[in-house]
Amino acid sequence: MAGEQNSETTEMFRRMALSMFKGAPAGFRRTSLSARADRHGASGGVTNVLAGGRARPGPRDFHQQLSRVYDLAGTGTDELGIEIVVDPTGRFEAVTGRALLSRRGSAPGTEQCLYVRRPDVLPPDAGDDAPGPSRAARSGDPVEAVQLLDRYLRKRAAILGLPEGDLEWLPRPLEPAEIDDLEQSSPDITLPEDLRALYAVADGDGGDGGARLMDRHSWFDLRHVAARYRSDLWWLTAASWSSHHPHAVRYDASPFGLVRRSARRPGWIPFAENGGGDFLAVDMDPAEGGRPGQVIRIGRNHDDGPVHVADSVTALLRAQLDALERGAYECDVENGELWIETGLPKRRRAALSHSRVHEAAASLDNVQALVTTGETDLEPLRGARRLWRVCLSGATAVELAPLGDVPLESLELDLASVDLAPLTEHPTLRTVTVRTAAPLSLAPLRDCPRLYGLDLSNAAVRDIETVAEMKGLLYLSLRHEQWLDLWDRTGSPFAPAVPVLAGTTTPGQLVEWAAHFADGDQSDALHYYEGQLTV
Repeated sequence: MAGEQNSETTEMFRRMALSMFKGAPAGFRRTSLSARADRHGASGGVTNVLAGGRARPGPRDFHQQLSRVYDLAGTGTDELGIEIVVDPTGRFEAVTGRALLSRRGSAPGTEQCLYVRRPDVLPPDAGDDAPGPSRAARSGDPVEAVQLLDRYLRKRAAILGLPEGDLEWLPRPLEPAEIDDLEQSSPDITLPEDLRALYAVADGDGGDGGARLMDRHSWFDLRHVAARYRSDLWWLTAASWSSHHPHAVRYDASPFGLVRRSARRPGWIPFAENGGGDFLAVDMDPAEGGRPGQVIRIGRNHDDGPVHVADSVTALLRAQLDALERGAYECDVENGELWIETGLPKRRRAALSHSRVHEAAASLDNVQALVTTGETDLEPLRGARRLWRVCLSGATAVELAPLGDVPLESLELDLASVDLAPLTEHPTLRTVTVRTAAPLSLAPLRDCPRLYGLDLSNAAVRDIETVAEMKGLLYLSLRHEQWLDLWDRTGSPFAPAVPVLAGTTTPGQLVEWAAHFADGDQSDALHYYEGQLTV
């Protein structure tokens, strides 16, 4: 599994290790660097572990060296995982691999190294399970949209003291053939008729620094829409293991049941941006209660789920015009800016999360997450229709039976003892994390049809071999001794798509562990490096 050391790469690691060593505080026990690099650059940070297990962050200025390691690895378009560890004697170890992902917890020992054996197998997306729209007809009215844009622009000009009808600042309109060509250049892009009609009036609003005509978002020209959609398949990044967290639940947007519970989807086509990494998109792949062409808000601040903004681009323009006509705006005439108070949703309301169950139970239709500490009676939540995530901690024991009656997807338990029997064959459960010192039986989870992720790295498990019988399991996090126990009991190196090694490890230990999953395919090989600093 470990390839031969490349001399130039070893020298690059030696330089980084020396900087880490010199930058570590006196009495350090270990200094480590976890990073990801790709053709766009690299990112990662140093963690210094001190006496008593205390951790302190170190420098993050290794971008140039990490990028060079990536270039030397020759991975093409793939990301490269990089781990370096230096001990107080000056000995350093490093490992690289495109299949390697690392996640650092808040304290030493909470680290996790993911070995992505099957990058073609993506994490399940809750949005895929929602039925399609019951009303297939697209929303919006192209004729009304054009009329609304004209009235909106004229009202805007009047407020800003601009000559009436002076719209020469707008980019030129597109011909129908140009729109057709740009749509066809990205086969997955199909615009709703109202947005398409607007591009026949103006090809966006001039981009960033322009008028920001779409609810304080810059309206993209159509070529930019197509380019952004194609670029790096950005709408799929949230579906990759590198950005996935097993308990990253997507919540429902209000009104409920209109938008699929995803972070990105190919049917979401961004057409405007606020400059801060959030987008307005037309949703051509809505949930059962929605309609193709509805407008949603997605992006950097909406990884936990989209926001339903308006029924259509037409409705968005109507809301903006209505706000101007009733005086719901602020104006900066000198800089030519308007802040329109449309009343349209800007953020998805946070999933209701309570420390007291009886408060959450007062409005079951709104309960999407429950995080609670201490003695807990879950009975009041029985029948909650949108309770996707439950996180319980601190109690000596909790009766989980009421959770068998909710559409639970993510369960995190940090309890003195746990009985999973009430979850037997739970139809919607996707991920489970258990932290408990009392021996735990996994048998009830064996036949949960949608279970794909387990984190047992802080649990005492009686029947660890049960995980090998979970046919849909993709992600499994265990400590090193738990992996050895599993392999010993099953007689073979059970290998899910993404095995995870939890706890503090060295690159050498990581390579040794990953070697158990070797299947003759060297595309996911890890490469090991070591050396000694002169200190």
